Amino acid sequence: MSQRFRIDGFQLVPDERQGVQPQQPLAGRTGSYVLQATSPDLLVFARSPAEGGSITAPRVVLSGDAAGFPLPDLIAFLSQSRWNGVVRVQAPGGERSVILREGEVRGATSDVAADRLGEVLVRLGYVDRPQLDTVLREHPPSKIGRTLVERGLLQAHDLFKCVTHQVSEIFHAIVLCREGSFFLIDQPVEDKLGHNIQLSTQSLLMDSIRKIDELAHFRKRVPNGRVYVLRKGLTHAKLEPDEDRVLALVDGRRTVLDLGQAARLSEFDVTKVVYGLLEGGFVSLSDKPLGGTTQSISALPAVRPRSVMGVPVVRPSSTSLPSVRSGQSGLRPSESNRPVPTDSREVVRVFNRIFREIAAEVSKQGLAREFIASANAALSGQALSSSPVLQGLVFAPDGSLPDAKLVEGYERHRVALGQEPLVAFRQALSDVMFFLLFQAGELLESRADEDLARRVKDMLASLGGS
Repeated sequence: MSQRFRIDGFQLVPDERQGVQPQQPLAGRTGSYVLQATSPDLLVFARSPAEGGSITAPRVVLSGDAAGFPLPDLIAFLSQSRWNGVVRVQAPGGERSVILREGEVRGATSDVAADRLGEVLVRLGYVDRPQLDTVLREHPPSKIGRTLVERGLLQAHDLFKCVTHQVSEIFHAIVLCREGSFFLIDQPVEDKLGHNIQLSTQSLLMDSIRKIDELAHFRKRVPNGRVYVLRKGLTHAKLEPDEDRVLALVDGRRTVLDLGQAARLSEFDVTKVVYGLLEGGFVSLSDKPLGGTTQSISALPAVRPRSVMGVPVVRPSSTSLPSVRSGQSGLRPSESNRPVPTDSREVVRVFNRIFREIAAEVSKQGLAREFIASANAALSGQALSSSPVLQGLVFAPDGSLPDAKLVEGYERHRVALGQEPLVAFRQALSDVMFFLLFQAGELLESRADEDLARRVKDMLASLGGS
C-alpha cells in the first residue's frame, strides 16, 4: 500500500488516518535532499549528494508532469521496448492505470465511475439501467459481467467485447491526459489479470491519434475540465441523448468534469458534448461557479498538435484507422529477440493444442457444450477477429478448429494478410485464444483459471511468444 503524507504548514507529516509511524516510510532515507521544481500535483526530492542503490519491485522508475511530457511518446516507446509493468496517471478527473506485458496492453484499472464495466455495458446498449441496478444490488461490481451472462442477459462474446472496449477507453483517457502526474511502475505482471485480454498498443495509439486531434479542436473553446458550465436559457431544440442528459445537469455549479461524472461519460465524451452545446448557444463557460464573480471564457488559443515518437500527428479519417482487434499485431518480428515460426502448420498445431486444453479444463465443470456453442456464436459473428482465414470455421466438440481448413485458408488469403501474413495469421488465432481464455475465466474457479493460464503460456512459448 502506498504511504500517504500531508503538508501541514511547512512540514511534511505522515497521514495519521493510515496509522503510519513517521519512521516507517522514511527508513533508510536519512540525508540531505533538494526539492525539484515540479507541477503542483507532484513533489520530487533528490538526495544530494547521491548515494545510489536500489529497491525491489514494485517501484516507481519514472515520474513526471503529464502537461510537460507527451504520454503517447512514452507508451509508444514502452511498446517498442516490450516493457512489463504499469503506467499510472493521476489527473483531476481520477486515477487510471494501464498494464503492459511484452509491450502490449493486458489490462487497465480506473477509479472513475464512467469507466466501470457496468457503465460501459449501459452506454453500449447491452443492458439497460434497471437491469444493471438490479444485479448490483445483489452482487459486487467485480461479478457484474459473469452474473449478467449467467442470467442470460448478456452473451459471453458481447461481454468480451465490452471488457475490451472498457480497457481501450481507459487507455485513450490516459493518452489524452494533459494534466496531473504520471508514474512508470516496475512490477511483475501476473499471467492472470482478472480478464484474459491482449490489445495491440500500436493499434490503440493510432486510434488515440484521432481523439487527440479532435480534442485539440474542442480545446479551442473548452480549455480544461475544471471550467464551470452555465445555462444560457431554455431551449426546445432537438438534441442528441447525451446532450439532453448533460444539459439537464447544468446548474452553473458543476464543472465539465463534474458533468461527466454525473452523466457517466468519459472526459473526452463530455468535453465533446459541452463543445456541441457551446456551438449551439445553449451554454457558456466561466472560471467561477454561478453566484461568484464570473468571467466568461472565450477566444482561447488552440492546442498545439502533438506527435507520437517525434513524428507529427497525421490527421487520418476514422475510416482509415485500424480497429482495436483488427488482426494486426502492431509489432514487427524484427522488434523481438525471439524466433518467429515460418510454418503455418506449426502455428495451427500449437494453437489447436491450446484450444483443446482450454476446452478440456472447462469440460471438467460440465460446461463444455455451452462453452463451445458460445465460442461458435462469437466466431460466426466475427466478434473475435475480422481475419478472412477464420470465416466459415466451426469449433469441434474438443475445442479445436479444423487444421486443414485453417492452413488452406491461410494459403488462399495470404496476399490479403499483408506484408507479414504469418504474423497476421498468428494474431488472428491469438485473438481467438484470448477470447476462449476470457470465457473460461468466467466459468472456472480462480486456482484452476490461473493454472490454465500458466499451461497456455508454456505451450505458446514454443512459438516464440508470451
